Amino acid sequence: MNFVILDLEWNPSYSKKLKGFINEIIEFGAIKVNSDLEIIDTFSALVRPQIGKKLNEKITTLTHITDEDVENGCTYTHALSGFRKFLGDSVLMTWGITDIYVLMENTKYFLQDDRLYFIDNYTNLQDYCEDMLIQKNIKNNEKSAGKQMGLTTATELLEISLDNISHHRALDDSIIAYECFKNLYSYPILLSHIQKFNDEFYRKLTFKNTILCDLNNPLIDKKEMYFTCPCGYRAKRKKPWKFSCKSFIAPFACKHCGNTFMGRIQFKLKYDGVHIIKKIFKQQLPISSQRLWGDYYYYSVIIHIRFYLTNLLSSQRIPLPK
Repeated sequence: MNFVILDLEWNPSYSKKLKGFINEIIEFGAIKVNSDLEIIDTFSALVRPQIGKKLNEKITTLTHITDEDVENGCTYTHALSGFRKFLGDSVLMTWGITDIYVLMENTKYFLQDDRLYFIDNYTNLQDYCEDMLIQKNIKNNEKSAGKQMGLTTATELLEISLDNISHHRALDDSIIAYECFKNLYSYPILLSHIQKFNDEFYRKLTFKNTILCDLNNPLIDKKEMYFTCPCGYRAKRKKPWKFSCKSFIAPFACKHCGNTFMGRIQFKLKYDGVHIIKKIFKQQLPISSQRLWGDYYYYSVIIHIRFYLTNLLSSQRIPLPK
């Protein structure tokens, strides 16, 4: 079994056709690895932009790819065709799912179809490495909701040297991902992360996650809307739920220890069901009270400064400005 680790670089370009922005791919970079984790081949291609006329300055600064570099590049369809042959029947790997979305986005724009029929098997290398880091107790036994572990973080945790490797170039980033993969390789666990790129996987990719904001929605399990105090006892809600910042929020109090806190719970509908995220944080003064105390502190400081200057200037017989 061979593995192909792909990385893409793209440029945000405005499309008159779409009347919006698209992440136009400007570089492919990939390496092919055999079952012994040896690099047996590489693929690299600069892509000439056909939507955007110039590269964004931030992209050039980040990648060091210039307009002159991509001017002599190939078309997207030519680059995709070359990568398709390079991939063959290998397992495709990317660091996170974003590259797959961008690949689908560009394929739909240029070929009028976002289905990537040439991919048979796929692994989200980011998820695999994060799971392995947790199993090896290198990383906290908890995935941060909505946050993805970057390549730099992974290399730091694994103490991988990035000398002589240019970060944010497609081929070099695929090599960095490979180093992480090699350090955390476990064939039995990897098998559980290899997914068939079939219709079900495609439906999961294209499913639009939705935040549930209506308490009367039957998908919201109200039995989950409780919070346990850090002391271990169940707390009591003191006021009705309010929906704010994509979550339901309410104040809670613990009869056992007297602790008060705010409880935040979010219900997100995903392809595989409703995901629930709970957080507690210290109860804060209302905004009006915060302003009141802030103004009080500000004017207290001003009064003290003026009192100090009055005494200082009076002792030196210098008139105090009004």
